[in-house]
Amino acid sequence: MGQTYGLDFRSHEVFQDNRTGLALGLDHSLCAAGNMELAFEVSFIPNQKNYFGYLVRVITDDGRNIDLIYDYDKSPPIRHFRVVIGDTFSGIVFDLPGIGTEDRWHTFRLQFNRNKGTMRLLADNQVFEQPLLLRSRCFKLFFGANDYLHFKNSDVPPMMLRNIRILENNRLQHYWPLNEAAGSLAADSLGGNNGMVTNAQWVTRMRSNWQQHDSFTIDGAASVAFSQEEEALYIVGRDSLFRYFIPMNKIKAAAYSTGPQAVSAKYQSFYNPADKKIYLLTITMQDMAVLDPATLAWDRQLPVFTDGVNYCHFNKYYSPSDSSLYTFNGYGFFLYKSNIYRYHVPDGNLQLVDSSKTSMTPRYLAALGAGAHGAYIMGGYGSASGRQVLNPRNLYDLDYFDVRTHTIKKVYDLKTDTDEFVFGNSLVVDEPANSYYGLIFPKHKFDSELQLIKGSLTQPVFEAVGDKIPYRFHDIRSYADVFYDSTAKRFVVPTLFYDEENNRTTINIYTLYGPPLPALLPAPVPAHHYTRVIVLCAAVVLLLLLLFIIRRRRRLQTTVAAAPPVPVTPPAMVPPPVQAAVNGAHHDAAVNLPVAAPSAPNPPAAPVAAIPPAATAPAEKVTIHLFGDFQVRDAGGEEVTRLFTPLIRELFLVILLYSIRWERGISSEKLKEILWSDKSAASARNNRSVNIAKLKNILERIGHIRISKDTGYWKIDIDYDKVDIDYSRYLAIMRDKGQLNKTLMAGLADIIQRGSFLTNDEHEWLDVFKSEISNEIIDTYMHFASSVDLREDPDFLIKLANYVYYFDPVNEDTMSIKCKSLAYLGKHSLARDTFEHFGKEYKRLYGEDFEKNFQEILE
Repeated sequence: MGQTYGLDFRSHEVFQDNRTGLALGLDHSLCAAGNMELAFEVSFIPNQKNYFGYLVRVITDDGRNIDLIYDYDKSPPIRHFRVVIGDTFSGIVFDLPGIGTEDRWHTFRLQFNRNKGTMRLLADNQVFEQPLLLRSRCFKLFFGANDYLHFKNSDVPPMMLRNIRILENNRLQHYWPLNEAAGSLAADSLGGNNGMVTNAQWVTRMRSNWQQHDSFTIDGAASVAFSQEEEALYIVGRDSLFRYFIPMNKIKAAAYSTGPQAVSAKYQSFYNPADKKIYLLTITMQDMAVLDPATLAWDRQLPVFTDGVNYCHFNKYYSPSDSSLYTFNGYGFFLYKSNIYRYHVPDGNLQLVDSSKTSMTPRYLAALGAGAHGAYIMGGYGSASGRQVLNPRNLYDLDYFDVRTHTIKKVYDLKTDTDEFVFGNSLVVDEPANSYYGLIFPKHKFDSELQLIKGSLTQPVFEAVGDKIPYRFHDIRSYADVFYDSTAKRFVVPTLFYDEENNRTTINIYTLYGPPLPALLPAPVPAHHYTRVIVLCAAVVLLLLLLFIIRRRRRLQTTVAAAPPVPVTPPAMVPPPVQAAVNGAHHDAAVNLPVAAPSAPNPPAAPVAAIPPAATAPAEKVTIHLFGDFQVRDAGGEEVTRLFTPLIRELFLVILLYSIRWERGISSEKLKEILWSDKSAASARNNRSVNIAKLKNILERIGHIRISKDTGYWKIDIDYDKVDIDYSRYLAIMRDKGQLNKTLMAGLADIIQRGSFLTNDEHEWLDVFKSEISNEIIDTYMHFASSVDLREDPDFLIKLANYVYYFDPVNEDTMSIKCKSLAYLGKHSLARDTFEHFGKEYKRLYGEDFEKNFQEILE
């Protein structure tokens, strides 16, 4: 399943500035006095529209270029690969079988024989040679895109690269395996001449970190299907079909030729490779419509359902052996299902499979994966009786449905020692390897996370692989699935969230290359290990305490022996005004503290000045406000916002937000894209270095915050015991909002009362943060408001609504709650003023009148 390491090159699917390049010998040229060989391995990503570009450019120090390119040569015999020397084609031109259709690795070796004056190219098993005299001994190498002098180019084939070697007289001198997981440095494991990567996509990282490819919203409910032939996700919407082509990261939408379809949350979709059509179906398949993607025509219009609560989260399976579509499980009307339905595609015959041979606990939120002669069904949530009120629980059994006998056999019960979980809709089954992949998540959380696991088909064990995917789970409104694109060798996860109130669906699409790497989970520590650690720590503490007592006694003995006798003055009480001056704001707690009176007739201020301020008044926290106006105060309470010039401020904000939100920081390439996209790579590096140095000085002045690049990413490291950032507190509340209560909402109100997020900062990259925060705050407020009785605390709901207006001044739901709360308090004129102000803002923004009247809002 796919590559294990290497560098993946962003190609024609992105703009020129975002394409990948690798430079070797950029700072210190690579040199070889004798015969030299450059070897590397390349894998072309299949099914791309455009493969034109530079595999490698060898630029000698005397300004000569030797290029290996992939060209478009459509004249027979077709030969795509060419070697260019200077401004002319060499005699080397060839093709490689499988390029563009397979993802296997190809080995290239460029050999320069100085004695013979020849250049030889070995491409897999093909050998080509021609005369070439190299005058210069030193050179630089550029793979993919580069920004070097007049050799700049942005034409990059969609390829993967690994194992670059340079040999001199058959002895290995340099080796770049390209097995990094992050950063822009390509390490030379032999010669120490490290390379620089722009817009890096490390394959190792792509096997451990899900990449979000797209996020978009469509009107109405939606369902999703997958076509391996086209490597495409089909999103079936109310009035259009959306096709997301995975290799090209592109989406196309087209309206149905037969008009809108009545899609609701009860429907799922399946792409049938046999007839190349999409089936939109319910659990019983009595309501089914078939779409021809070629003509965008439905074979029938489905009835309109308005309740939105039918049997959902069922599983489906297509059996090529009998050309039948099967459905399993499901939930609705407070019931869990275990029926199995069969639809014979050729004749449209529908039947209920005999339940006497298919005993399985009724459930939903299970996962199903196809095998050679049947389907595997894993886990879920349900009850033995099928009734939600009778002891529902998580299920972890693996069952096998044999399509030949229509029987179900239990394989095993999964062993779990983690939090309870349910499954995404599908399993990716690999029967030859006796393994499966599936998505798990906790169903009791709204802001949940999907985790891919790898399990065994024969043993009740599994392991987490890859990192986690954010997932909003609200029962029948949410849907997650996993598919495996066997051509591109990557997993594809679409998540759907149906906003019933606004009648729209948000779709997110993620991919992860296979085979995925194990998730980095903390290893469990045995109980006896904790005991040993505690005993060891106690022994160390006792030893240190003993040493401290011994040294203190010796110091006291020395002091007593050396000090001359002094007259003893009886202690006197310091008058309250002097004591107040000593302790500042904390004088109430220490008014009666006895302090020795001065022996000389000095002013009372003298002994006070000898007391360091820090000994009496603890330092405040550094505070950084990102809600409302950007503001920074140091530990002394002094506002230092003025130290941040516009560019330094933006630099600080982008690194800070990337550090807090994703906990990893931001790469140099991304910084260049955001702040210095109009500059060359060298100029951008200079600008970055100068401004990072300025920012470091400001952060040292503030204290308890520093900028680092320890992980290869620019990151703001924060001592949260001494630094308060409202955005960090906000994220903590969002993580806990599954258990919303008034205390949490009061904490949120304290943060957002200053205003919207970074009110006076307008940057394109910041829009993502602002949009996410606005949506989360509005959703959280509405979720809280719907969970409490308006009569309990209408004043609190009004106060919250006023703050929420900072983020969306024309949110109808917020206005409605505020009006109802004011009316409940008898403040009818204020309620009407609120409604009329909303109407004016609505018309100003949308150019049309708000369609509801005041009475409708109150009702």
